Amino acid sequence: MIAAFTQTTRLLILALLTMSLVACGFHLRGQVDIPAKLTVLTLTSESGSEDFDRSLRIALARAGVTIINEADATEATYNLKVSAISSSNTELARNASNDVSQVQRRLTSHYFIRHADGKAIYGPRTISTTRTLTNQDAEESAKLTYNQTQMKNMSEDLADKLVYDLGYAPL
Repeated sequence: MIAAFTQTTRLLILALLTMSLVACGFHLRGQVDIPAKLTVLTLTSESGSEDFDRSLRIALARAGVTIINEADATEATYNLKVSAISSSNTELARNASNDVSQVQRRLTSHYFIRHADGKAIYGPRTISTTRTLTNQDAEESAKLTYNQTQMKNMSEDLADKLVYDLGYAPL
């Protein structure tokens, strides 16, 4: 027999489902609202990572930011300057042969927003991401491939964090 749900029962089930999602830590992350003054920028990246630079341009475009050449910039155009990315590793585990089998890698960079004349108006701000890398005691080619993939993913994470942080710029 099929039971008909009343409006109250449906709302109660929906509320229960919503509370269980919130209790497990799930959060909806919508598109970042970038301040209107930052929707057209010039970009100066000294990151040293092509993966990061590519990911940053994609993340900025998804957020509605247009990157223009410095030659096309006006006095009202701001510049996003990204400093070099630094990387640090922390050993987490060793295998029976005393070879490192797991490390925690941290990528960190700084950025700031500045006027066309070079004066900083927001920042420097620090962005970082951390990831645990396993298989560090694997064959060298497998380790290299795995680490390159993880670094690409970390570059995407770092770019997304920068764009997310730009949403809080008080401009």
